[in-house]
Amino acid sequence: MRIEGVECYVASHWAFVRVITEAGIDGIGEATYSPHPTAVRAVIDDLRGALVGQDAFRPEFLFQRAFKHHCIRDAVLMAALSAVDQALWDIKGKALGVPVWQLLGGRVRDKVRAILLLEAGTEAALVEQAVIARDQGFTAIKIKPFLGDWHRQPMARMMRSAIGAVEAVREAVGWDIDIAIEMHRNLTPDLAAVFAAAATRISPYFLEDPILPYSVAANASVAGRMAGPVAVAERNTNIWEFREFSDCHAVSILRPDVGLAGGFTQLRKIAAIAESRHQRIVPHNFTAPVSTACHIQLAACMPNWDVQGYVREDRDPWNRVTSHINRIENGYLVIPDAPGIGMTLDLEYLADADYVPFGTKFPDGPVRAADGGIKHQ
Repeated sequence: MRIEGVECYVASHWAFVRVITEAGIDGIGEATYSPHPTAVRAVIDDLRGALVGQDAFRPEFLFQRAFKHHCIRDAVLMAALSAVDQALWDIKGKALGVPVWQLLGGRVRDKVRAILLLEAGTEAALVEQAVIARDQGFTAIKIKPFLGDWHRQPMARMMRSAIGAVEAVREAVGWDIDIAIEMHRNLTPDLAAVFAAAATRISPYFLEDPILPYSVAANASVAGRMAGPVAVAERNTNIWEFREFSDCHAVSILRPDVGLAGGFTQLRKIAAIAESRHQRIVPHNFTAPVSTACHIQLAACMPNWDVQGYVREDRDPWNRVTSHINRIENGYLVIPDAPGIGMTLDLEYLADADYVPFGTKFPDGPVRAADGGIKHQ
């Protein structure tokens, strides 16, 4: 099963990889490097020569070979390797006629509980979206309560507004739905502790990313000061970083991304590290359907996999880049029985798809405080 070609497609702010074998079987993957997906394409161009001719049935070997080839290993390399790894497991599943979850030990659950990320710019819109999600059968939602011009408000007003939004959502949907709070790295450790104490009134499912995720010591400190389950590490890229975050006993949830932290090959190790410390896995996932499909494969067979992050895929461009979108029924993602990851790329669409820089069609990036300084997002 020798590799014959490796292709990379950039569409919207997503990067997809397709690995083709001499046997005519191909596999696909998605890289999570939304700010600069064209950088992933450049890395794939560099890696192609080292991949062509290799045995596609050796994902662990090929990951180690590429990862250890140079002494500098950064997020864009890991995103590219993650996508290639997904594609190799997809190939193996297709060649053997089984889904990837079968190769990783078999199913431990029958369906995967989704947690829907709500996208709203005002408290009224947030409440409306929460009610719609509940009525559609979702039993878990994630909200961003820092709304409007929060970054320009005095601390007291900002806190009152954010906590008010959280409480409004809870009041609207009742207690038969779990609410996670995306803090989006917006606070300092002291303010995160104040926010968490106030948020306990609505029993948050978890509090995500109170501060920037890069410093293990800072995250351990803030998690220890916060009431409620804390989820961190969506930006981290390797098993060593995740092991250090797992050592932080105040951290309840790790958030690896299959498109950034090493594909199937490394995420199964990260999940095992977390399982040994009774920590849950809630993967970072806000990208295209391929990443979601890969996460579903892992969720099927990892006992400590908790809810699966989900954004609505029945819209453009989510529903244009792949053969089909992931099936969701009454708030649960369906685990496919199809070989591999159960999905293919729409190559005809991708051939002419536009690259849309992150921060234009999908607004994001730094905001300015009242004094003109840059705030984190």
